[in-house]
Amino acid sequence: MYLKVYCSSDIKTGDVLHYNTTSQVWERATGIDHPLCVASEDAVLRNVDTNDYAVKGIFAGPVLAKASRSIPVQGGELQVENGAVFVDNSANGSGIICPQFIDNTDPRNAGDLIQVVIR
Repeated sequence: MYLKVYCSSDIKTGDVLHYNTTSQVWERATGIDHPLCVASEDAVLRNVDTNDYAVKGIFAGPVLAKASRSIPVQGGELQVENGAVFVDNSANGSGIICPQFIDNTDPRNAGDLIQVVIR
């Protein structure tokens, strides 16, 4: 499921976002203590007069998110820092980071887009 949401102009594909009530835009998330979405595209200028940017945000289901750290082969519980995901098996269940795909031997490093499922 996705919605178009207003965001900061520097949002890129795979950034994990949460809503900032002060600025009233979606920005890079710092944790899983607020509702999350993942940007499925780079921010796009939506209104030239007001300099408003928007992005298609995926709020539930499978999506490619940016990794903040190396991701183990088995995946694990989803945690967020600096707008990217990492494995923290003590997290509260906001989502999972999928295991590495069969026949893929490439390591999953910080900055890579990886498969996650947002609950």
